[in-house]
Amino acid sequence: MFAQIPSTPYDLRFSIAGIPVRVHPIFWVTSAFLAWQPGRLDLVFVRVLTIFLAILVHELGHAFVTRWFGWYPEIVLYFFGGYATTTRHSAWRDIAVSAAGPAAGFALYFLLLFVAVPAAQSGVLQNELLVDALGFSLFINFVWNVMNLLPVLPLDGGHISREFFCWLSPRRGLEWSLKLSIVASGAVALWSLRCLQLKTGVLGLDPLFLTIMFGYLCYQSILAHQAVMRGYW
Repeated sequence: MFAQIPSTPYDLRFSIAGIPVRVHPIFWVTSAFLAWQPGRLDLVFVRVLTIFLAILVHELGHAFVTRWFGWYPEIVLYFFGGYATTTRHSAWRDIAVSAAGPAAGFALYFLLLFVAVPAAQSGVLQNELLVDALGFSLFINFVWNVMNLLPVLPLDGGHISREFFCWLSPRRGLEWSLKLSIVASGAVALWSLRCLQLKTGVLGLDPLFLTIMFGYLCYQSILAHQAVMRGYW
């Protein structure tokens, strides 16, 4: 989702199954922004950990499939998400790599839904922080992975649509995927702006945040489309 992010002396580093993971300090800051509850630092701490787990599982999905295809990835968590490094494969392998992140995220979502939720409803989970962590984790895993499947570049859905269109038409596929990205991101930005005016949420997220985010992605797609079209002439 992001360009290569330079390392800092304050990065958290570890590895999972031989895959190096680096967490940039700004990831914790933006996660705390999403998780913020005035006067409840304990809830903020727990929710930041659930965001960390959700994004890490998502990126591990990308990373494990990338390694299956013979490339050794690195995971970097940064800003409101992260990325797993990869390389170009065939179109269908690239689609598999892109789809693996949301697939891993939804696997975690359904694991929590069908295992932990019944435990909470039966009274096994009595601790307020554990119950809140469960609910927030379900929310993050669902919303984050649904949003990532939108056909908007550089989200996973945008990569999937780009690879599919380029497979259909190597010459015009990138142009088509950028047009779809413009329409999809613009529609989400306008919808979020309308929700902001009506003072309603969008899938539980701040409509101002979504308006800015998808408005920016729409602008980036327009610039990329213009560059592509200049290349045709």
